[in-house]
Parts: sequence; C-alpha cells; structure tokens
Amino acid sequence: MPTLTDLAAWLGRRLQEDRTVWRPGTPGAPVRRLVLALEPGDLPPTPPPGEAGALFVHRAFRLGERWPAWPVLTSHDGFDRALTTGENPALAARLGWAAPRPLHWKGPGDRSAATGMVADPGLPWPELLAQLDHEFGGHEALVPPADPGAPARVAVMNAMRPELLREVHGRGVGVYVTGQLRPGAVDTARGLGLGVVALGHRRSEVWGLHQLARELRAAFPELDTTVLGGRDPG
Repeated sequence: MPTLTDLAAWLGRRLQEDRTVWRPGTPGAPVRRLVLALEPGDLPPTPPPGEAGALFVHRAFRLGERWPAWPVLTSHDGFDRALTTGENPALAARLGWAAPRPLHWKGPGDRSAATGMVADPGLPWPELLAQLDHEFGGHEALVPPADPGAPARVAVMNAMRPELLREVHGRGVGVYVTGQLRPGAVDTARGLGLGVVALGHRRSEVWGLHQLARELRAAFPELDTTVLGGRDPG
C-alpha cells in the first residue's frame, strides 16, 4: 500500500515537479484511495463516506478548506507538459503512433516558447480524426488539410502561432493537434495546407487525468483511484 510520501515522490519523478504536496497529511500513513480532479469545482461539497484517502487536484490553488481531512497532491505545469497537448509520449504509445520525438520551439521572447512532440501515425486525415475523436470523446474545432488522403506526420503542441505552424510544416508535419484553435493562425494553417485539430483545453486535461490514474494503478496496484469531472472517453 503506498504512502503519501510514495505518491508524492512518484508524481515528482513522472511530472518533473519539485513540489507535489499541497496539503500535507501523515507521510507514512497508507493511502488506499486517491480521488483525482482538475479543479476544486469538480469536487462534491463533502467527500465520499468511509475512510479518508488523498486528493490529486491539478489546479489546487482555490481549494481552500474543502475536504479538510484529506491530504492533497498537485501538479500544474508538469501535468500540462506531460499529459495534455505537449510532449506526451504516453499519448503516442496509447494510439500506436510511431517514432514520437520531442519538439521544443522558441520564438521571439520567452513567452513565445512552445513544447510538444512530432510522431508518425501512418493514417490519412479521416482515420486520424476518427482515432482522436474516439480517444478524446470529440474535438472543439477543425481545419481540414489540403490533402486529406495522404498519411500525415503529426505535431502535438501546447501553443498555436503562425511562426510555429511554419516551423512544423518545414519538418514535414501535415496535421497539427493542439488544445485551442487560435483564430490568428488559421489563415497560416490554410495557406500551408496543414490540418488542425483543436481538442479543447478541458477535454485534453480530462484525458490527462485519466491517463495519470491509469499509470498510478499500474505503479501501485493496491491503490483505488476515482476520477471526477469527466468520463474516460478511451
């Protein structure tokens, strides 16, 4: 049975976060169940009956005194980088995409930096879109590619800017997957012939929360996990 210390250490390694404990509990006490949520608003007013467990809350900064008997684990930036539309090899593995490799891009100024990955699904646009819709439960917005019949290299990125689209296009990318469609970059995508799939910010986070629960169950088979705030579409 894992302890809070075990879970915090595992999260720190997996998500490359220095501080994963938001509300401390008893470090050596066993944790039998872990409830995962994106934000405090996804939690019911009172915890489930029975023995208290631990919480993982992605955005814990407004948690306040909710569920006061439960220690709280958290990760914000590390979760977004590793488990949403960024450098997410777990997504590539789950979908069977070949040769995932990181893509780190830096535009003019630190705030223009973006991270993600490039991979080769080996699928034409209709099949790739169907695969993504099945895995994520839908999408928010689309820009169809100029050549929907050709198998496309894919970039999964945490930002969408015209100069970033030009960068990935130069690397042979035909489809760009991100969280939110940026209207200012749509004309660039169309001009390059790039397909774009905007999954939706929350939809990609819900996927990440369920993936985190899957990985925790694999690492700690005795841990009972419950995800609040969205079903697992996959």
